[in-house]
Amino acid sequence: MGDALQFRTATEYDCTELALIRDIAGRRMPSYLWSQEVGQGQSYFEYGRERIRTDANYNAYFKNWLVAEFQSKFVGAFFGFSVDDPYPDIDLNAVPECFRPCVELERIASGCWLLQAIAILPQYRGKGLARQLLGKAESIAKDSGTNRIALQVEEVNEVAFKTYQRNGYVEVGRRPYVHFPSSEDTGDVVLMWKELN
Repeated sequence: MGDALQFRTATEYDCTELALIRDIAGRRMPSYLWSQEVGQGQSYFEYGRERIRTDANYNAYFKNWLVAEFQSKFVGAFFGFSVDDPYPDIDLNAVPECFRPCVELERIASGCWLLQAIAILPQYRGKGLARQLLGKAESIAKDSGTNRIALQVEEVNEVAFKTYQRNGYVEVGRRPYVHFPSSEDTGDVVLMWKELN
């Protein structure tokens, strides 16, 4: 593409795309977790979209996202937040088993700005845009007052893993991946971070 992306705060009208981006970034775990909470007859995707649209206490609430556009078209998006330091005492038995490795790694990232979800729609991949999204996320992390940005990636997701490495992220922890129905991934969930100057 060669041109700079434009960034803007997400709006309520982006929630369908944000639900898709959330599920892409989470390699189907978000939709699985949504499926555990839906009402009778409700689509899990509909539930996730509505939660993103209406639940201001949800980390993935639409106002917490930044949307990347190219020529006024939605290309991708990301959101993140500062991880509490000290990390709150969480009963892991109350956390869905498949999500426990993520919580354990999040604890290691106390005090960091955690890039919780980042993804580009399939038709825009392979065009060198990931670096721009990461750069914008790093700028936001730095503006938040932290000196470190962190993220989690499954080692089986080799393209993302290598992209983060090329952009200065280093591995600092890992936990075994825990399967959930319809998941096919293997290996570990990896915590990576980058020092911000």
